[in-house]
Amino acid sequence: MRHLPAIAAAAVLAAACGGDEHRGYTNPDTDPQARPTTAAAPAVAPPPAPPVLTAADSATAQASVAAQADSVRAAMLTVRVLGASEVGRLRQDVNKKQIATAQRLGQRASGEAQIRELVRAGRLVALGDSTEFWVLRRMDHSSPYVTPDARANLVELGRRFHARLDSAGLPHYRMKVTSAIRTDESQADLRRINSYASRIVSAHEFGTTIDVSHERFAVPVPRPGDAAAGLRARVLEEVGKENAKPLQAMLGRALLELRDEGALHVMIEDQQPVYHFTVARRYP
Repeated sequence: MRHLPAIAAAAVLAAACGGDEHRGYTNPDTDPQARPTTAAAPAVAPPPAPPVLTAADSATAQASVAAQADSVRAAMLTVRVLGASEVGRLRQDVNKKQIATAQRLGQRASGEAQIRELVRAGRLVALGDSTEFWVLRRMDHSSPYVTPDARANLVELGRRFHARLDSAGLPHYRMKVTSAIRTDESQADLRRINSYASRIVSAHEFGTTIDVSHERFAVPVPRPGDAAAGLRARVLEEVGKENAKPLQAMLGRALLELRDEGALHVMIEDQQPVYHFTVARRYP
């Protein structure tokens, strides 16, 4: 068993979600300038605080997490990384193709005020900053809203990603969403600092297109009552970083499966470590 560094009981009890995963978002209940929310995007409720551990319980929890980490590492070794033909298929849906579909299925917003109008009309919905399938990274040049079809597509992608994790005996790592809808204003801002940003129009401007990291993945939703939730999250995050290629492969194959069904267009980007994909059909 791989040895874990000694961690005090207080560290074991730390919250599972830390860092800056959700920094940059305001609370609509306390800030009248906050972006609107919608009931269509329920968040994962935080787990109740675990009980205080004795020294013996803490040692048992650390041993359990260490055993799980060893099991996850072993399972990752059985996952085949993306082959050249798969990478080639992930590069076929060029920007022009994605933009054409985005224009057909999407909603364009000139700025944040119009996003609020589209949310009220039900034409855009909030992604939700933490769900069983994804978490949001800080978005400096986009807003966490998409069309209902795009969100339904992301949920289906999450289900298929988790099904592949299940088949490999792996925990339910979650996607990290890095970009969603961009307004005319935010796209212009992005062009000033990113030479690769589209100079004409971006599929992101229609709420149909999402970027998710293929280099970093979020840890699973903590189990209710898990006294070692904080430790488990930190260890699984480290294991996920060590094994980004197997996770990239399983998410990429889920994307290719949906692509083959005509549900989305996808491009694995060179300049940014993300899968860039656009919903390609209506969802009921």
